[in-house]
Amino acid sequence: MDDSDRLSALQEELTQRLGRNRYELWVGHNTTLQMRDTDEKAEQLSVSASGLHDTSLHYMGAGEDAGVGEAKDSDAPVAHFERKPPKRKLPQRKLLVGCPTEFELKWLRSRLHTTLLSCAQQVWQCEVSIEYHVLANPQVLGNSQPDCSRQTHPSQIETKPDLDISTDNRLESPGEQPAVRAQTGNLPQQDRSRTNVQKPDSKRPGAQSSFANFVVGRSNEMACHTAQSVAKSLGHYGPLLLYGPPGVGKTHLAYAMLQHWRRAPQTRGIRLTAEQFTAEFLTALNSRSLPSFRQKYRMVDALIIDDIQFLVGKRATLDELLYTIDTVQERGRQIVMTCDRSPGELQQVSLELVSRISGGLAIPIELPDFTTRLGITRRFALQMGLPDQEEILTYIASQVAGSARQISGAINLLVATSQAYDKVLDEDLVRATLAEYIQQNTPSVRLADIQSAVCHVFGVEPNNLKSKRKTRSVAEPRMLAMWLARKYTRASLGEIGAYFGRSSHSTVISAQKKIEGLVVQGAQVSVADRPCPVEEAIRRIESVLRTA
Repeated sequence: MDDSDRLSALQEELTQRLGRNRYELWVGHNTTLQMRDTDEKAEQLSVSASGLHDTSLHYMGAGEDAGVGEAKDSDAPVAHFERKPPKRKLPQRKLLVGCPTEFELKWLRSRLHTTLLSCAQQVWQCEVSIEYHVLANPQVLGNSQPDCSRQTHPSQIETKPDLDISTDNRLESPGEQPAVRAQTGNLPQQDRSRTNVQKPDSKRPGAQSSFANFVVGRSNEMACHTAQSVAKSLGHYGPLLLYGPPGVGKTHLAYAMLQHWRRAPQTRGIRLTAEQFTAEFLTALNSRSLPSFRQKYRMVDALIIDDIQFLVGKRATLDELLYTIDTVQERGRQIVMTCDRSPGELQQVSLELVSRISGGLAIPIELPDFTTRLGITRRFALQMGLPDQEEILTYIASQVAGSARQISGAINLLVATSQAYDKVLDEDLVRATLAEYIQQNTPSVRLADIQSAVCHVFGVEPNNLKSKRKTRSVAEPRMLAMWLARKYTRASLGEIGAYFGRSSHSTVISAQKKIEGLVVQGAQVSVADRPCPVEEAIRRIESVLRTA
């Protein structure tokens, strides 16, 4: 059995001990296993100074065959010294375990050292020692390991491109293989000669998204400037999370960063949704192609993942994402994520993920105010060829008080109506066309909806919200509920007070003033027994209302 066969036998034993999925997840993706004979040779016989160290003494009676002579003339016993066969030590071999990062090395050593040692000793039938080291040039490896008796030249390696199921990840140039599939007995090498990524294609999703056409306003100014800084200083700021309600520009900024990196020489990035990441991970897991999957996403310069809230309850995918984030970060590259909820709300997704985000930047994006909506309306109208009439644009921006997607939908409806009836858009036609659209897209908020949202965020029972209790855990959410009722409903002060168990409308006025004061002061309230800025608590409640 040569060294290659011994390594293959070791891998088979590890696979049986750990299971196929765990082996590929923990060992087979980017860890090298090599075998080396030690320099120690089997020791020869060594006799001690007494001369009897490895010697046995037999007493033979007279007349017995002594093996070297016969006792014929004496009845005295004959002493016969017989040497034991020399004790030979078992051959010794060293298992060299290489990991791409210090983090993975420590994890592997703490979790699998005993299993590795036991498997190696059982398969190789010899004394085994294990030496761990960080690879100088880490590569993502397949399930099989190299033959340590010979070196593999990069030009001799056969590589096959992995299947990419997403439509917007094809950033590599046609001549570059984006992923390497493991080949038995070969050591896949990463192509170091990176080529420039393809220029944006207008047919691709997000191809028209750039920093130049992003409408900046008070609600998204911080997010836009941060995204530009991250795009210019790749890997400098740590993970970036953009969070906010749907349709506020998170994906636009993500694509804008991607377009910036696409134009940069020797920079490779991928953008995909959390759902796509999950689907590809499960496909790789079932088809035993995890090495290719990891090569694809861990060796990029920038990885953008949209809608990470999709990963709630997906433990295996979350673990894979965490290792991917760690690897990309340790290589000094960039991770960008988007989400519809704040880092505090992401704790139900993964505390480990929140921990990694806390080491970077988490920037909120709010729904656009009127000025920003007017700029968005003007941009969409210009794209669709609508007349630049200030009265029409102002009307749309004032009435469609939602996200950029709702404004885009209103513009599309106006264009379709103008073409269908072959009429020039004027203010009367715009009002008539958008009347039903505005009504459908303006959610009607009831007092019961506000109560339900507040109870959901604060973790209180509806009966407590209407009770006479005045403890902080009940009084603060009750005041917020009254304040939101004044903001989103047409209910009178008396109706609001009566609904929340208060006999006088003056209680509602007092609650409204109290919350406005807390907002101005930037004070905190207690949400689920944890301090939370009052503006963040309001944002969470409004997010639940929009979802409902």
